[in-house]
Amino acid sequence: MCLLGVLLAFSCWSNVDGCTWMKSNFHILSNSSISHLQQACDDVTHRHGTLTLEFPSKVYSHITKLQAKSHMVFILRTLKNVMRLYEKSDNADCDQQKLQTFILDLHRQITELERCATKVVITEANKKIMKKMEMHFKSLISHLKNTDYSAKGWKDVAGLVLQHLYRLDLLAISTKLDPSL
Repeated sequence: MCLLGVLLAFSCWSNVDGCTWMKSNFHILSNSSISHLQQACDDVTHRHGTLTLEFPSKVYSHITKLQAKSHMVFILRTLKNVMRLYEKSDNADCDQQKLQTFILDLHRQITELERCATKVVITEANKKIMKKMEMHFKSLISHLKNTDYSAKGWKDVAGLVLQHLYRLDLLAISTKLDPSL
């Protein structure tokens, strides 16, 4: 009975205190996912070779101007887009076991962020930014389809995904310093 009271008090405290997971554990799991993707696809570079798409730096610039809770939703949605990319990763020229560990890391991040973002109201500015990011990821999926999900296509996409993961990690670091989170 006493243990139940302690657990209930802790869950209430963490809801009032905001997203404690984002503040304390996101960075650890983010680094893990970056590391697992690099290890899984050892030839991946930060350059995206012949990929005609540019990294959406302007989208990241816009999101940094919004509040921390908007950052959290942006990180969540971007990670979900990354997860969608890797749903058909069976043909990726990568170590499949390490790639599965990367996907598990993503899944854990998404699950924890969903818990944090349940009461966040999405603004119109945030919706526009999300739409641009979704279009970017749709073009990555199109690139994979156009290359018949080839090893080269996956390497191109993995390079861009790494850039996203690095930028999301930086965004999360600045977000966790915001007392409103």
